[in-house]
Amino acid sequence: MIVVAIAGGTASGKTTLSNRIVEHYKNFNVKYLSLDSYYKDFSNLSFSERSKINFDDPESLDFDFFYQQINEYLNGSIIKTPCYSYKSHKRLKKTLLLRQGDLLILDGILILLKKSIRDFFDLSIFLNLDSSKRLNRRIIRDVEERGRSQAEVQKRFIKMINPMHDKFVEPSKKYADLILDEDYDFKLIKNKIDQLLYGNLQKN
Repeated sequence: MIVVAIAGGTASGKTTLSNRIVEHYKNFNVKYLSLDSYYKDFSNLSFSERSKINFDDPESLDFDFFYQQINEYLNGSIIKTPCYSYKSHKRLKKTLLLRQGDLLILDGILILLKKSIRDFFDLSIFLNLDSSKRLNRRIIRDVEERGRSQAEVQKRFIKMINPMHDKFVEPSKKYADLILDEDYDFKLIKNKIDQLLYGNLQKN
């Protein structure tokens, strides 16, 4: 099992890159999991109260549960991963089965924050995009997909997202094997993953 982690600020293109890797390696058994699924369960709070939570603060994530599940998974278990709703700001009751594969893609803005979790990765990538471009992308996404207003998105970005990005996300890029800007060459990523995948096959 090869594990590739993709980090970067909000709306930096993590999911897009994850999907591209999954599509490119469709001849392999590729699995995907987002750290976003591991927000703590705030379902006991009202929607209004949940809306005030800073989800870019590491305290909002259940890193212990994430570590436990990834550790079990890499030791051969099938795990039931949580599901999170961006629209309602809460963890859902349903779970998803993550079966074993050849390649696991993990992404999240804070995926590089904890050393214990970084130790799972064979390759880590940080997508380095400036804040103005990320804000524009976030506005488009949250208005279209999550029912937010532009004013709400901008306010959250300025008051919550950017401070946490500067404090936690940006410093974590020093742990990445690859730091890529917006016009990165996918071949660079492909070559790295190829080396890991085919090297792993030869071992087995």
